[in-house]
Amino acid sequence: MRRGFTLIELLVAMAILAVVSIMGVQALSGVFFQREILTRTDVQAVAVIRTLSLLRQDFEAVVPLPATLEETELGLALGDNRITLARGGLAEVPGDGALAVAVVEWRVEGGALVRGEQGGPARQMLEGVRGLSVVQIGREDGDESTGLPPGLRVTIETDRWGALDVVVVR
Repeated sequence: MRRGFTLIELLVAMAILAVVSIMGVQALSGVFFQREILTRTDVQAVAVIRTLSLLRQDFEAVVPLPATLEETELGLALGDNRITLARGGLAEVPGDGALAVAVVEWRVEGGALVRGEQGGPARQMLEGVRGLSVVQIGREDGDESTGLPPGLRVTIETDRWGALDVVVVR
């Protein structure tokens, strides 16, 4: 006499297979969801790193300018959620009599931190920014000396990351 599977045994095997399949699909969808979150966070972290690096480079390259070239002879003008600076150290173009200096402006505009160079388009650097401020460090209260301060602390107030500080010592 030949023995085979009964209908009940086949149904039980199919039910077990269905449960295992559902568990596998749920685990896989969880992995895809987590990958999407990590990718989004990674992109935002890269934007923060790029912004802070460029901000540091700009402030490390601040140069004083003659008063005839800019409204400030320091090469640095601070305003409400706005910083304008003269950035030196740029390559000189042969045959061009211009200074190897660019005027760079950082400002908060529409909830984003924007950087623009004189004569060029402004570029959005970081989203979710509420404020931008600069504090001079290394000078005593009442110090009326002229020239660039020995140090600066730039603070960017963000929605997601909180306060991001960049300290530049000259």
